[in-house]
Amino acid sequence: MKRFLVVVVALFTLTTTASAQRYLAPRSVGALEAELGVGLATAATDISAFGKMRQGVEVWAEARYNFGKTPVDLGVHFGLCSFSRVHRQGNFVSSHSFDSQTLMAVAGYNFFQGRIVSIYLGAGAGMAWNNINADGTKNGFNACVMPRIGVELANHLRITAAYKFYEKANNHLTISIGFVFGGGNR
Repeated sequence: MKRFLVVVVALFTLTTTASAQRYLAPRSVGALEAELGVGLATAATDISAFGKMRQGVEVWAEARYNFGKTPVDLGVHFGLCSFSRVHRQGNFVSSHSFDSQTLMAVAGYNFFQGRIVSIYLGAGAGMAWNNINADGTKNGFNACVMPRIGVELANHLRITAAYKFYEKANNHLTISIGFVFGGGNR
């Protein structure tokens, strides 16, 4: 996880320094956009009582506002995620699901915005509702933080890597693909 954060910070610093002057001219992207996406979720935290983790799925919807003469956008992110872990104790084997719903405010910084290929870095912060066990005996709200990095192709197809920090059993990495409606070139 530390390596992921170091890579994100390094990419942000290098790209910002190399392309800062390109953003003095007006952008050619629309003000409002919405994104729908699906991704593969992988728990990134080992829990001693659990063994093998099964990858799961995350789906989300996001609405963003692109600010006029800057490469910054702000928005709202709603996501649903589910994956499971196998618990072994002697000959007894059980599967426990880890489900969550997140609602976050998100912000992004876009490099080469309005071009065929653009890169973005972003973060989100908000709340998550967790259902930790399959029988729903442990659930509740937690604060949630999400750093992310990705690439946008042809102003509409986004490939994203994000990590959601919120509750030890539910922290997860997602690699996802989303389709953007709106935004794009004016």
